[in-house]
Amino acid sequence: MIPSALQHLDLKSLTGLLYLLEERNVGRAADRLYLSQSAMSRLLNRLRDAFNDPLFIRTAKGMVPTSKALALEAPLKLMLEQMAGLWAESEFQPQSSYRTFRMQTTHYQAQAYMPAIAEQFYQEAPFASLETSTLTETSLLSQAEHSLDLALCSEYIQLPNSFEKNLLGREKFRCVMSANHALAAKEHITLDDYLAYSHVLVNLGGSNPVISDALLGERARERHFAFRTPYMLAALETVGRTSLLMSNSGLLPERFRKQFGLVIKDLPMDFPFIHYYSSWPKSVENDPGVIWFRGICERVVKALIPYPKE
Repeated sequence: MIPSALQHLDLKSLTGLLYLLEERNVGRAADRLYLSQSAMSRLLNRLRDAFNDPLFIRTAKGMVPTSKALALEAPLKLMLEQMAGLWAESEFQPQSSYRTFRMQTTHYQAQAYMPAIAEQFYQEAPFASLETSTLTETSLLSQAEHSLDLALCSEYIQLPNSFEKNLLGREKFRCVMSANHALAAKEHITLDDYLAYSHVLVNLGGSNPVISDALLGERARERHFAFRTPYMLAALETVGRTSLLMSNSGLLPERFRKQFGLVIKDLPMDFPFIHYYSSWPKSVENDPGVIWFRGICERVVKALIPYPKE
């Protein structure tokens, strides 16, 4: 139990005591603490009252610490060093870290970017762990901040006010179809072509309207979604095996073009770029480990994403 007299001492007073022990001179200790000599003398009097000891004896050779003061020097120095450490930003060492990093992404981004992110991650942090989970349109709004370190998301993911975000780049929506599709040999597909076939919808588990409906206007009612799924690879393979069409960012279909027998064409209407972001809770803004992890993810995505930032 800390005596009541000591509970009223602040860090500046304790720092002053350490400086007095090191300098054995009120003037020099006052200069280090940016105090006047008279203010330093008053501080010393408070210390004497708190410890119930004179602490320093004036002699012809200067100030001599009492045995009580000498006994305080080592623990006082240790305590102040530990207190200073609370403010110092610790350095993150990925090569020796066993930390678990938690990321949330959509299925699309998990397939498009996570393999490359994981490759770089384990090259730099071979003993660390990486956990990913699924991100939906509104899932970040209802979960605790401490449940993740980073999210990869598009502009259609709703972010809490307590999150920061950084634009990584843009992707263009394309029309994906089987290489055996009746439209595959056409250089350009028309809107009538596009609406004549049933479609695949990769949904994010939310209730927002389909992005392209607004672009189709009145003709949006002509489009029929015959297959809905949250799983990107299942959608791509289904497109490769059927006559269904799919509108999606082009990066991942390009990667699986040969494997699933796909053809990718421009859409018959102007479609705005989809913007992709990294996002993180403000509570981990200055976490050295998260800064390192965020840097890896952002570098990888920027290297892979087709279009740079505006």
